[in-house]
Amino acid sequence: MHSSIEKNKSWDTVSSPFFSVITPVYNRPETLKRTIASVEKQSFRDFEYIIVNDGSTEDIDGVVRAFMGKASCPVLYIRKPNGGVHTARNAGIRAARGTLTVMIDSDDELTENALEVFHRTWENIPETERKGYFQISARCVTERGVEGPLFPSGINNLPIEKAAILYEKVLFEMLVCNRTDVLKANPFPEPEGITFVLESILWFKLLRMYRVMCISDVLRIYHTEGDDHVFSSKKSLQYIKNMTWSFACFLNNWQERKTHLKNYVDILLKYCIFIKVLRINKVEKRQDFIAVRPREKILGFFLYVPSWIVAIIYNSKKVKTNG
Repeated sequence: MHSSIEKNKSWDTVSSPFFSVITPVYNRPETLKRTIASVEKQSFRDFEYIIVNDGSTEDIDGVVRAFMGKASCPVLYIRKPNGGVHTARNAGIRAARGTLTVMIDSDDELTENALEVFHRTWENIPETERKGYFQISARCVTERGVEGPLFPSGINNLPIEKAAILYEKVLFEMLVCNRTDVLKANPFPEPEGITFVLESILWFKLLRMYRVMCISDVLRIYHTEGDDHVFSSKKSLQYIKNMTWSFACFLNNWQERKTHLKNYVDILLKYCIFIKVLRINKVEKRQDFIAVRPREKILGFFLYVPSWIVAIIYNSKKVKTNG
């Protein structure tokens, strides 16, 4: 697939919408249809919609072009070679013209009032304080019900460092709305040969620079069908490489992404195990897979034997032998 950009008739009639809604997509044309339908039904209408096709092998073009022909909102369709969802998000963000950006996956849905609630929340933040925020976070619902408990009480009124630590402990799925200018200035990393980068690589960095406004509204319908949601399934060597890169990035840039002790221990343990899984499978060592700080080297020495044992077990049970 060669890179290309298509736009509908409405795109050039609007230059600065309030929202940019971005959907990265790789295959899944049927679920993309429901995502598109949920965007088209938004009660708040001042938005543009950017769909980024990340090198799909299925007929995404037909779905998107049929929508563009009848859409009432400005639509931009970007086609690019496959590079992973983080690269698709970056492509959408580069093209975004809105004040705020909402990213919705190609198998999920926005509730009809999602943009309306985000807009009201943003407008309720005093104008003089908005530069201190980069994100509004809302809740999700699945077929099992609303995801997780309420956000921690008082989180919006805590000092930024304490609020960031509490926010990082929230483990349930969310829908986030971000300042577009902040995303443009802080793109997701695009390391060569890595097909997925943890979103928290970026969020943990920005949480040290800006505040998040947490709201209790349920604004995303999070669908859990599909192979990518089966957490017990075997992992490819590409998955192990992706995670090893992300964990090494966390550890090597700790000053700008420092988090609470539980997160640190979890990242360090997984890193020590995954780097050894790569060695078991004779994957070529990359410089950006290596944790270089003295602290991690010392702790890695003490974890050397137990991490090797766990890596051998993990490799035998969880890693696909065909890579």
